[in-house]
Amino acid sequence: MINVDGWWDGLSRDRFQSVLELVLDALAEDYVTVDIIGQSINEWDAERGASEWAARSAAPVSRPEILHALQELTREGYAQACIFNGREAQAVEFRADQLAGLWFCATEKGINAVRKFLGEE
Repeated sequence: MINVDGWWDGLSRDRFQSVLELVLDALAEDYVTVDIIGQSINEWDAERGASEWAARSAAPVSRPEILHALQELTREGYAQACIFNGREAQAVEFRADQLAGLWFCATEKGINAVRKFLGEE
């Protein structure tokens, strides 16, 4: 007999893994806000080969899913939350309840992960 809870947990993990990849990819090239991440994921350019990247099946992605992914990615060292002091980015702790003025970028660890899951490494 199939364990329905295990099946659902597997789907949830698979979706969350895809959301993590999508969010990390959105951070990989520049500083971005939560809104920019959402646009990047949900307004996908079809010419980027969506059929070749399984994570695209998770789109559209909700704002709460993006925040959850950012929390996990920053906690694990794949992303960094920042604020800008003039032209200088200053690393800060991620807090989902304080998003005003908060920007995100991928760390070196995050950029290496993006290269790996996109097959560029």
